[in-house]
Amino acid sequence: MRLFGWLLRGFSYLFHTIICLFLIGVGVISLSSNAVPKFGFLPFSNEHMLAGIFTLAIIGLIATTLAITRIFRFLFPIWAGVVLWLMFRGFILGPYSFANASAFRVALLLLLGAFCAFIGALWVLKPKRS
Repeated sequence: MRLFGWLLRGFSYLFHTIICLFLIGVGVISLSSNAVPKFGFLPFSNEHMLAGIFTLAIIGLIATTLAITRIFRFLFPIWAGVVLWLMFRGFILGPYSFANASAFRVALLLLLGAFCAFIGALWVLKPKRS
């Protein structure tokens, strides 16, 4: 059971680090090209999309780093829950439309990854055994 928890926790750290680095990359490219990224699943207007992307990325990196270093691990499950909620709300409950069935499958895989990462983030709260 400890191996399972360790794998979930590691997956969660990796998943959220990749999400945050992706958001930073999109933000930097959008900033340098003076284009507004079109993320229909995020709850930001076009005027605030770039600031929202950078804010999410920075908060996510801080929460992940604090959890990895065990300085403040209680923020990480909250962050993971916010990511899961934003993806679920945007992809499933929101007005976001998919180009084809393949795009929908990718969104479902992202949601599954976010759910597993959320479970791994909850595992961070489990006390260490001596």
